[in-house]
Amino acid sequence: MKSESSQPCLPVSRVSGLKPRFILLSVLCILLTATGVHGAGLETVIVPPAGQPAGGHQAIFAVYIHNTGPDAVQVFFPGRATCRFASGGRTAEAPACFAGSRDQVPTELEPGRFFKARYKFTIPRDFAGPVHMTVAPFTAAGVMFAVAESPQPGTVSADITAHPQEDDDPGMESLFSLYQPYMVNFGVYEPVYFLVGTEPEKSKFQVSFKYRLFNPAGSLVKNHAWLQGIHLGFTQTSFWDLKSDSAPFADTSYKPELFFLSSNIKSRPAWMRGFFIQTGFQHESNGRGGELSRSTNFAYFKPGFIFYDPATRYGLQVAPKIWAYIGNDNDTNPDLDDYRGYFELDLKVGRANSLVLGSCFRWACQGASLQLDLSYPVHHFLGDNLDLYFHVQYENALAESLLYYTERNQALRLGFSIVR
Repeated sequence: MKSESSQPCLPVSRVSGLKPRFILLSVLCILLTATGVHGAGLETVIVPPAGQPAGGHQAIFAVYIHNTGPDAVQVFFPGRATCRFASGGRTAEAPACFAGSRDQVPTELEPGRFFKARYKFTIPRDFAGPVHMTVAPFTAAGVMFAVAESPQPGTVSADITAHPQEDDDPGMESLFSLYQPYMVNFGVYEPVYFLVGTEPEKSKFQVSFKYRLFNPAGSLVKNHAWLQGIHLGFTQTSFWDLKSDSAPFADTSYKPELFFLSSNIKSRPAWMRGFFIQTGFQHESNGRGGELSRSTNFAYFKPGFIFYDPATRYGLQVAPKIWAYIGNDNDTNPDLDDYRGYFELDLKVGRANSLVLGSCFRWACQGASLQLDLSYPVHHFLGDNLDLYFHVQYENALAESLLYYTERNQALRLGFSIVR
């Protein structure tokens, strides 16, 4: 299950003793005490692609993790990694994907044991000769290997015959990525879905992404590893009235934020698959003016606990969240905290690549709020041909939208998601 996601809050004026200075100091303490993914005793070695692959062609490199310490150590191999290339003063990036079976990845290594993971990637087409490659998030030193020049169309080489599935003519996505090296810093964040209500006037959709600010292979991150956890995030949630003739939007919430997400913290029990800390500052507004304007700001703290069994692929995520309101608009939504509260609990349980149930419970002095999300991969019905989730959402909540924050909304929605 994914480890990365969700949110909590308090108006400074309503919480005794809680001041912005205290909140900022707490955030700084968390940033300064965050730890890395792997503990001491783990040695990481990256093995470059075999032979002399050509630019524009697919290749495979290996990552060895060796436990040289006296105790068993928790390990984590990501499904995706980022390759960074340097040659003759030029740099480029390319994504890499896990090339083996994720079922075989161990959760821990016994003393003296090692594990080898293989990743496939496409070498930038315009690179040739000696190339230096580093791989994020692995902390191993980079490796050097030779890249053959990309053959001209119509010519045949040993490399092309070794990769007959590759096309000499690059696609638009490949060419576009040459001039957009920062795209690898983008990632998914909150769930992304489009849902139609059983009452069409209660339809809803959401888009969300995050952007990592600092280059994991840069000098700042090498000296201060926690910097790679700093992200910009943006989430937009729109409530769409599909029943009316003009299909207007009833309300939309825009939620930009700056947050820190730790790597997997090693100070955790052996039976816990992951322990993460997220903290940040978020603004939320509906982008309207006058009497219809609504806005708030809050600082939050959200730990995440992951429990996962690789043998069965069942997992559980527990993520409580607390927050404090800072600069809430007291002209248009002065009592928002009475309906939103200061605490919520996110739970997700299910099997990887199968059924997952998520719940979000929130408590406020005006009452409790609950959202349930059930999703299942569509490709199970269509022979692995469509990458979507069938998504069912039940909502019984106060302040689901900012404009009507004093009203309780109950809705059943059906649709599709690409991030759940």
